[in-house]
Formats: sequence, structure tokens, C-alpha cells
Amino acid sequence: MVGSAFPLLPLALGGLAFNVERRHLRKTTCEAKPVVVLGGGVMGRSTAWSLCRSGNHVVLLDGGHAEKGSWGESRIARLSYADPVMVRLARRSYELYGTLSQKASQPIMYKTGCLDVSCRKDLLDNLAKTYEDLGQPYERLNHKQVEQRWPVLQLTTDYVQASVYCPEGDAVALGVVMETLKDQIHTLAGPAAYIDESVVSIDRQKKTVTTEDGTVISYSKLVLAAGIWTNGLLQKMNLSLLPLVATIEQNTYYAPSKGREPLYGISAMPVVKEHMPPPNGMKKFGGYMIPHMPNGVEGVKFGMHRQGPVLEHEDFPVLPGSAAAVERHFRSAQTRGRDLWCRRWPEDEDSYLRSETDAYCKRILPSLQVHRSELTMRCPYDQHLYADEDFVVGFHPDDPDVVVVAGFAGEGFKFAPAIGEMASSLITGQTFAVPELIHRFRLNRPNYLK
Repeated sequence: MVGSAFPLLPLALGGLAFNVERRHLRKTTCEAKPVVVLGGGVMGRSTAWSLCRSGNHVVLLDGGHAEKGSWGESRIARLSYADPVMVRLARRSYELYGTLSQKASQPIMYKTGCLDVSCRKDLLDNLAKTYEDLGQPYERLNHKQVEQRWPVLQLTTDYVQASVYCPEGDAVALGVVMETLKDQIHTLAGPAAYIDESVVSIDRQKKTVTTEDGTVISYSKLVLAAGIWTNGLLQKMNLSLLPLVATIEQNTYYAPSKGREPLYGISAMPVVKEHMPPPNGMKKFGGYMIPHMPNGVEGVKFGMHRQGPVLEHEDFPVLPGSAAAVERHFRSAQTRGRDLWCRRWPEDEDSYLRSETDAYCKRILPSLQVHRSELTMRCPYDQHLYADEDFVVGFHPDDPDVVVVAGFAGEGFKFAPAIGEMASSLITGQTFAVPELIHRFRLNRPNYLK
């Protein structure tokens, strides 16, 4: 679906104004070296926004790759993590989203609440305990209570054993968030701070970045927030690669019966997160559901977590030993068989992922028409092979002037403003709201390849 399903970001500038600003950039970068952010997805924009708000000189470069994670219609924001530190990070992200919403021309989040469901009660016990310990309001609901509150949610008793509801859950309007972040970068740092241009070379000795049109930009610090393109950029910089891999996931919109559409909207249903017991030593997985968004794609969005094929392509280099680690520690290795690896960007619907979302839909919303979908889309996950579930944010071990922001595996959007603030704090030395994560998210930590 390259070129159609993944539209390029619109140019930030054009015509004479663009050329004037570009010449101005060439003239001034030698006088005041900016922090250069590589990547115009939600992590790159959030980092640049945080740096701008701290008064730093920033330039963001977006290569406009068709294959990117920050695209589509919607994402989920929630607090439903059993790890209290991650709940604190999510809360900080909510605070920053609140600040951003004051600058937006449209709503960036729609309050829905979050319903976590599981085939095993014990998988939700730790989540409930964390809510209790943090004083976070929540409810344990049985199947009848769920159906009374949301009539179309009919949890199948042969599958769903338990559910926990938290009122802090939202459907996030992805496009509004992305445009508002870009507008804020322009407002705070000027139009020359956001450049739609690919990087062709990076000289770490001279501390310069050269773009495709020949512009040379000096930097004081460099932030890599490039998603699945991270290792490719590290290779270009002659820096050691990280234990990162890219998978190609899929989400599908299922249509309600005619006349019943309002029952499946954000005002009528919560977002739903599924918890599945992973095989020993493997990454967590499960499904997710987002209600219909106002003026959005018709239908209800369903997707599976970490079950797509792994991309094997020269543009996405991996560390030696990654193949064996993927097959040992990813859920997809146990379910996809020979379809585990994908050597080119897929053009067609993934039949395995479609069967998984069909089954998930029937488990919680059997009234939807799984035989007819409104839209199926592919989406990349930047995954990692560290021996934990934490994100990857920190200085590169080989260069203290390079900060890497990666490894979010589809869970980054809800945390993006806080992650951007964290990356900014590493550069500025300011105190971060959740300081213990600086050690946890570091790049130099145990992984499955060792």
C-alpha cells in the first residue's frame, strides 16, 4: 500500500518563503547550533515541542517516508498498566495532552473510558491492585454489568472471564494531534524549524546533517525519533545498531448494521484492551478496539498487538542473531509458521491477522458484521529484542551527543508528549517527572541476543 495507504506529510513551506527560510537556516546554523530531531512522527514532534517550550533552538527533519507509524485515524490513551511507574508516565502524558489541547482547533481526545478484558481473572488482578495502590477509580464488572452499561458489548462467557473498567481512557484523534504539534513547533520556533527533507549523510565528527537538497545543518545534539528507520540511520552514522526489529501489523474497521451506527460511537462505548497470557518468555500480546470516531472511517476499529510478520529488508538492518531471537520471543513465531518473515512491504490484507481480528470482534461485539469490513490498513511497529517490555529512550552508548527514541511497538502514542519531555530533559539536564525511567529505558541493557 506504499504511496496510497501511507500518504506523505504535507510540505510545511513552499515557494519563495521556503527558499528564504532555507537560506536563512544556512546562514545561522553556524552561529547557534540547534538540537536536530530526525523524524516527524509523534515522537519527533513531541520532542521538538518540548525542546521549543524550554526555549531551545530546534530543527526537525522529516524524511516523509511512506512507511511510518504515526498515521491513520485514531489511537488509544489509557492508564491500564499494572506497573505503577508506567501509570505515572501515562498520567504525565495526559497532563501534557491537556496543555496541547488548549492550542488545538478541534478535540484531540474523546473520553470513552477503558475496559480491560481477559480470559483469565488473575491477569487483571495486578492491574486492579495498581489502581487501588494509586487511588485510581476503577470497577470490576461481570458480564451482565458490562452489557447493561454498553448494550452492544456482549462478552462471550466461554472466552472472557474478567473485566476491569477505568474511566481514564480516551480515543485519540491522531491527525489533530499531529497537526497541532506541527503548528506549535512553527509558532514557537518559526517555520524554518520544521523541514520536509530526507537526510543523506550525518557527520558526527563535524556534527552536521546533510539533507537531500544539499542543506548542511550543524547540531549541538541529535535526536533519532525515526521509528522503524532507526537502525538505518544508525548505520548511516557508523554507530552500533540496536536490538530493534520492525513488524507489519494490521487493523480492520467492521461495519455495524444500518441504523445502529450510534451504538458503536465514542459516546456509547469504551475503548477495549484484551490481555492474553503469552507463552513463557515471549512478548505480551492481545487485541484492541476503538469505537467509531466523529466524521471518521465508518465502522469500529480492531487490531491485534504484536502478531504481524517481521520485516526483513536491507533498509531495516538488524543485529546478527536477531532472527533466532525473534523466533524465540515473539508471539508470531508460534502462530504464523512460514509467514513469520516479510521481505517486502505487503500490498495485500494479511489473512492470519484478519482471522484474529474477526475472532476478537466476535468475542466482544458479536453484533458487528465481520464478513464485511469498511477498511483494512497496515501499520508498522518498531519493536525491540530487549529482555523487558520497556521503551528505548536514552543516549547512544557510542556517542553522548545522540539521543535515541524508539521501541514503542504500537504503544507510544499514548505516552508521546511525556516521552518527548523525557528526551528533552536528557538534553537540557532538567528534572523529568518520572526520573526512574531514565535508567529503565536506557539503550545499554540486557537483550535476548546475549
